Amino acid sequence: MIVVRDFASASSLFRDSLGFSLKPGRLHGNGLSNVHVRFGDGSALELIAAGKGEPDRMSEWYRRFLVEGEGGAFVALRAGPPDSILDRLGELAPEALVFESAAFDWVSFPEDHPLHPIFFIHVRERPVDLPSHLQHANGAAGLAEVWLESVEPEILAALLRKFGAESCGEVEGFQGLSGIRYGLAGSTLVAVPVETAETEPRVPSVILRGDRSMGHVRSAGVWIGWVEGP
Repeated sequence: MIVVRDFASASSLFRDSLGFSLKPGRLHGNGLSNVHVRFGDGSALELIAAGKGEPDRMSEWYRRFLVEGEGGAFVALRAGPPDSILDRLGELAPEALVFESAAFDWVSFPEDHPLHPIFFIHVRERPVDLPSHLQHANGAAGLAEVWLESVEPEILAALLRKFGAESCGEVEGFQGLSGIRYGLAGSTLVAVPVETAETEPRVPSVILRGDRSMGHVRSAGVWIGWVEGP
């Protein structure tokens, strides 16, 4: 999930300059607006902005996040029903929060918890994606890897292991980034240790797979990289 200041400008950037097809989201009562970049493998990016509306705790968090600039804020992982997620979490995160709706449920963590940048989604009804939503002019076919900052990487590692992830060792990325790579179903996550909790941990980079390599580009505070593959 990528938080942006100007919803219209960011949407235009991702569509017209970067070559993504956008699936419209909606304007929420708290002023949050979103748009989706959907892929055929079920993965996705989401752009979200805080505009005018009745502020609540969620929209105020996004506004505070933007004080430090645009950027990646959350990583969403697909999982089973909330009860099964809570069972796996066990004593690691007894503070986990459960939200339910007709279309999907999610499990998240409080704002002051080191796992706050991650949440789990259980899809009850998969959204309907038109072919045009999944076909991108830049050839992107899905998310291959996400880089996530963590002030307590050992807790993040424990969480990932509980959901079947395995460490693939330390890796180095571009712009001086380095971290520990974990293998997940169909993709990987790199935990990037940071020394301070003065600002919100971020998603500094995402790697997309597609039928061509587009190099690396920084947009809306996130480095977007590419690897060739289906």
